[in-house]
Amino acid sequence: MQSCRIRVMGASGAGVTSLGRALASALAVPHHDTDDYFWLPTDPPFRHIRDVTERLTLMQDIFLPRAAWVLSGSLNGWGDVLIPNFDVVIFLTTHREIRLQRLHAREATRFGAHAVAPGGYRHAETEEFIEWASGYEKAT
Repeated sequence: MQSCRIRVMGASGAGVTSLGRALASALAVPHHDTDDYFWLPTDPPFRHIRDVTERLTLMQDIFLPRAAWVLSGSLNGWGDVLIPNFDVVIFLTTHREIRLQRLHAREATRFGAHAVAPGGYRHAETEEFIEWASGYEKAT
């Protein structure tokens, strides 16, 4: 396969990872998500942020030199040095209400409905995350 390095980006809950996986599957190329490099592996997940240099080194070691891949997720400035690697960039947008519904459902699936409900161990973190994500796009 020729060079096919695709970046899929957009607001949290827009379907960026889902589209990235689908594209990678259709093209028979590896899929990578920025969250896998941004966050250190923890149980529960998303507790500790990995150092920027380590993120970029991992990406360089694991997939960047390859001719074909799909990368989904946000680089929020820390990954600007990766821009020359992209052959195609897709910006995905979805209405805010739909994104927030998806995020609530995703958090409940990921951590358990009881964990994200009021009184649950992930409730405060989930609400903070949803609040942050709700302002991600001003006009959708």
